[in-house]
Amino acid sequence: MALTIRTIGSSELHLVTELSAKIWPIAYKEIITQEQITYMLNTMYSQQSLEQNLSDGHTFLVAEHDRTPVGYAGYQVHFPTLEFSKLHKLYVLPETQQTGVGSALFNEVVSGSKNEHCKHLILQVNKINPALQFYHKKGMYIHEEAVFDIGHGFVMDDYIMRLDW
Repeated sequence: MALTIRTIGSSELHLVTELSAKIWPIAYKEIITQEQITYMLNTMYSQQSLEQNLSDGHTFLVAEHDRTPVGYAGYQVHFPTLEFSKLHKLYVLPETQQTGVGSALFNEVVSGSKNEHCKHLILQVNKINPALQFYHKKGMYIHEEAVFDIGHGFVMDDYIMRLDW
């Protein structure tokens, strides 16, 4: 199968929403409640929210195997300052994990960040998310811990990870 990664715009943001609906209930079932999963999908992955992300300077990438979407990433350069890039989203379908799709998306984010003269990549990841191992393998380290109130009584208890180059 041929893997392609491409940047998408507003007219294709529905791909991110559709993939999230398939990925999140599986990825987070042992980490957060179903109520929080539903809340986060409805607030963070609605067309309106994703369009606002685009307006705020996010770049969305979709990974496709033979034109079938299998994963996505969303990142923002020069955030929170000029030298930083922030990876906001990186998810792949469960059946494509450990096939190189996530690595390809991650590498594309790093490349895009370097092209914009960023020197560091940061991200937030839940403290008990198995993806921590993936990010450690990519050379990221835990920079700090933070708890974020996301509304309706829900919080994100995360590590902020960092990669320097």
